[in-house]
Amino acid sequence: MKRRTLVAAPFVLGAAALGGRAFAQGGAPLRLVVPFPPGGGTDALARAVQEPMQKALGQNVIIDNKGGAGGALAHEFVSKQPPDGNTVLISSNNQMLFPFLVAHLTFDPKAFVPVGFVAKQESVFVGSADAPWPDLAAITAAARKAPGEVQYGTAGVSTPMHLSTERYAMLNGIRLTHVPFRGTGPLVTDLLGGHVKLGMSSVTSVLPHLQSGKLKAYGMAAPERAAMAPDIRTFKEQGFGDVDGTIVYTLIAPPGTPAAAVARLNEALNAAVSTPEMREELRKRGFVAMGGTPKQLADWTAVQADLWGPVLKAAGVKPE
Repeated sequence: MKRRTLVAAPFVLGAAALGGRAFAQGGAPLRLVVPFPPGGGTDALARAVQEPMQKALGQNVIIDNKGGAGGALAHEFVSKQPPDGNTVLISSNNQMLFPFLVAHLTFDPKAFVPVGFVAKQESVFVGSADAPWPDLAAITAAARKAPGEVQYGTAGVSTPMHLSTERYAMLNGIRLTHVPFRGTGPLVTDLLGGHVKLGMSSVTSVLPHLQSGKLKAYGMAAPERAAMAPDIRTFKEQGFGDVDGTIVYTLIAPPGTPAAAVARLNEALNAAVSTPEMREELRKRGFVAMGGTPKQLADWTAVQADLWGPVLKAAGVKPE
């Protein structure tokens, strides 16, 4: 699928240097809206790209955290901002899933203007040290024998980790019980304590515990093995289907943002994430730098609802 190709490899294009040109719009700063509170992964990514984008644009960049409703509040806010090229939002896989999650949506997810890909994180299916299953085949067999009795945790409903685990269940004719946590931190704590035996998490959040033996890995939920954990086989390699829980972070602008402004922002984004120094900085923070064109992001975004909508329905998730 085109989507798989897009997410499988970074889109770092080595954008042409901006030659020190200043793009400040009447002195106004660029507002970079983050749909979660300070301190989380999305916030860390925004702060990592803040300075290099500021340098590339010749324009101040300010971080504006607007958490709430799983990101819906920030999307609603940005949808109502002037389309002057001075507001952007870090979004992710769930942009097109809000109609499946929010009963009375006040914005159109399709109306946002794509700017480009920022970065990605792979997900991995892990177990506590005392989890009784030796491998993914044993988990699948146990779930098939006792539908619904095998439980797993994630950072929350509709996250890529949740959706990818439900896709694994769909592809293999099994039923699992989802235990949503309020973020990755609490999930990892309960995995380490053995209070939950299975979980799907970003690789970054659990890698030290996998290396120390406090957690064990069952499968990489990505098109390819992760560079930071090359020994963990993918679900597909193990014969359990095309399961992809990659968290993809994107940059989008308010509806109606003109093409010239989008091109300016895209050029700055690619310049910011394409340097070896920035790729290494993002790697240290647990991200894989991406980049790319607005068209590539538009193509990827267009298939998300069709891909994950049926998974949400099968998991019994309804708009609230």
